Amino acid sequence: MTAVIAVTSLAGCSKNDTTSENIVTELQQPISIEMWHYMNGKQAEVLQSIVDDFNNTNTLGITVTASSQGSIVDLNKKVIASSQSNTLPAIVNIYPDAATGLINEDKVVDLTPYVNSETVGMADDIKNDFIPDFISELSQWGENKIYGLPMTKSTEVLYVNKNALEKLGYTVDDLKDLTFEKLAEISQKAKDELGIAGFGFDSSSNAFISTLKEDGKDFVQLDGKINIINDWSKEFMQFFREKTQSGAFRVPGEDKFLSGPFSNGDLLAYQGSSAGFAHINTNGAFEVAVVEVPHFEGKDKAVIQQGASLFVTKDVSPEAQYAAYEFIKFATNTENTAKFATGTGYLPVRKSAQDSTVVQEVLADTDSLYGKIYNVAKESLGFAYFTPAINNAQSARTVAEEKYAAYVTGNSNDIDSMLKEMQSQVETSISRQ
Repeated sequence: MTAVIAVTSLAGCSKNDTTSENIVTELQQPISIEMWHYMNGKQAEVLQSIVDDFNNTNTLGITVTASSQGSIVDLNKKVIASSQSNTLPAIVNIYPDAATGLINEDKVVDLTPYVNSETVGMADDIKNDFIPDFISELSQWGENKIYGLPMTKSTEVLYVNKNALEKLGYTVDDLKDLTFEKLAEISQKAKDELGIAGFGFDSSSNAFISTLKEDGKDFVQLDGKINIINDWSKEFMQFFREKTQSGAFRVPGEDKFLSGPFSNGDLLAYQGSSAGFAHINTNGAFEVAVVEVPHFEGKDKAVIQQGASLFVTKDVSPEAQYAAYEFIKFATNTENTAKFATGTGYLPVRKSAQDSTVVQEVLADTDSLYGKIYNVAKESLGFAYFTPAINNAQSARTVAEEKYAAYVTGNSNDIDSMLKEMQSQVETSISRQ
């Protein structure tokens, strides 16, 4: 007889709702489940090695097939279509904003009963080992609930051409607790003396959203309130416009990403994803330094943490849901999160990963760019934030991206009109079903 655990302490009454009904915690026969993701190349290879390890070592009779659905956009489209036809796989690797729609439709399993189980649980790990902010992001849809486990997580860091910085008379130590005011001074000197821009944001949407957060404001709150039109938005947007117009700062523009001009020596520094370092290729022309992202004087430090997590869906049987939980528990254990992080550039989702052999080997390698990133990113998580998982968040971010770039480059000139347009378009985006 299939073993189950009765769970009654959490609210819930929907069909197949694991918070109120019995959950399967044993399998009586082999089972195969599928996981959809958006990884490719090296990232997909590392994930597949973890899947293979699980398939070859688990004694529960579980076989996992992981398949890439293309880009994250392609994956999201397929998830939406499959949700409508009740044909979602057991596991989907999606961003929290995409998960919001599924959760609202009662398509995602609340993992709390599994996590708290006396036989298959991991409550102590969730409480004491997982990065707290990663877990908070996955608990934002309901008190005492956790709807997934983190996997592909990153934050942002400041990549710096150390050689060019020293030519300007500065050292990496001068960039500790770096303010935008100080960075503007250094960047103007880079423009005047080296003929290159000093700084840029790889993501214009993060430029707006993170700087807004320095004043304690969420771009869009979970309840749908939009915080775009305010004095702080005007102040920092005018600052970034002035520095961009002078040539001290720049936007990606036709380059699309700043890793290219940075690698070519045409940019002193840029703020970009901790997982994007693989796109930096200096061919040994200069040393790359990594420091915390800048902030404005008198404002809070703020850096985004973002990425997809692993969610279990309700379109599969209770046995498949349990099998999915066992796999994501395995995929995010200390050894595997360390392996995945060092192999892909993402961050480990557990604190204990730092003590693992694979991470220690990377940190001991003084030539490892990931080793530099790891230490900075680890400290930065102390002031990291996540954006509330609102409906159509990606569309809202695209609006911020476009409006920021247009204003700071001079393609739009009236700050009040620009902010009103951004507010209106974001409101339209998040209200669209």
